[in-house]
Amino acid sequence: MHWLAALDRSLMLGLNAHPWPHWLDAFFVFITEDEPVRIPLLALWLFLLLACGPRWRRRALWLLPLIAISDSTSSQLLKEFFARPRPCHADLPGLRVLVDCGPGFSFPSSHAANMGAAGTFLALGVTRWRRALVLALPVLVAYSRVHVGVHYPLDVLAGWIWGMGLALGMAWLAARSPRLAVKPASTGT
Repeated sequence: MHWLAALDRSLMLGLNAHPWPHWLDAFFVFITEDEPVRIPLLALWLFLLLACGPRWRRRALWLLPLIAISDSTSSQLLKEFFARPRPCHADLPGLRVLVDCGPGFSFPSSHAANMGAAGTFLALGVTRWRRALVLALPVLVAYSRVHVGVHYPLDVLAGWIWGMGLALGMAWLAARSPRLAVKPASTGT
């Protein structure tokens, strides 16, 4: 397992320690913060709930428990179990920390888990060609955690996989609940 930690540190420094342009740093600082992302996501959720048809209303209703499960399990269960220090708490020469490091643990990234869960669940409801658009913000938010220096790449990957697995499980459950069934989109291009 030491080789995996060494690989993760190398990836971290390769992605983070590079002198990126100031505008790119500012962009990732902006989207990694909760409020700039939470407000548009809340607006999207309200739009799905109030302005879209019944299929998207049902999808919006399933999204709330999905995010609650993703957030609580990743931040309170998995992080406490693995207790991996954040890279900004480690002695990594050259690491650039662009935001407040925070006191908590690192593995898995809750931002990545939550965005992976929401992105995957919503992507299941759109046609194939729209999936990239639906997943763009979640992927950027997940990567931003490495860019700003508060998560290792494997923290983000594990968070994304955790969120994706929860989303697939929730989609399976939602499709089998007669009153609140959510059907996947057609696979057309």
